[in-house]
Amino acid sequence: ENLGFIFQEVADIKTSKMLDLPVPKLKDEEYKTIVAPKSEELGEFIQRLSERSEIIKNGCDPRSDNMLLVTNDGRKGALDLRLIDPTMPDLPNSKVNIAIENIYRIWLENKEDKLTQLVFCDLSTPKVDGTFNVYDDIRNKLIQKGVPEDEIEFIHNAKTNPQKLKLFEDMRTGKVRILIGSTSKMGAGMNVQDKLIALHH
Repeated sequence: ENLGFIFQEVADIKTSKMLDLPVPKLKDEEYKTIVAPKSEELGEFIQRLSERSEIIKNGCDPRSDNMLLVTNDGRKGALDLRLIDPTMPDLPNSKVNIAIENIYRIWLENKEDKLTQLVFCDLSTPKVDGTFNVYDDIRNKLIQKGVPEDEIEFIHNAKTNPQKLKLFEDMRTGKVRILIGSTSKMGAGMNVQDKLIALHH
């Protein structure tokens, strides 16, 4: 409480309501929720998670398995089962593949105006060791569909402030049209909305 009071003494705090900044409106004033059908493989995986939960509830060693691990595996499996086992099939109706279809369609429909899109993904960030990750999967499939490689960027590649400012400028002009990143890296302070047509979470 004291720290908050001290901060208020030295800071000029303005809320978004006070500033009345222009905020892009949602099309039809609502988010669109797209439901990916549960595959047989995902159903079997969820059953295994349920069995693990029962074993944990009945008192297994938390060093061998615990609910935090079960929850983390559940999040990974729901996004793409290849995050659990890279040998699993690439399911056409997975969340990732449905998102790719939507991203590509929107890219194509707005090609002439060079409108841009943000893709938020907090799991499976890019790796340099060649193992499967969702970021590279999205980029590679979009390139295969015809999106130029230089129009797709990962926020993680902009490591310095000058690099970030250049990337944001490229998004505002439509030079980069699809930016993929995590909520922590793209959640606040990113001024790229000039040509923004869609957000994917």
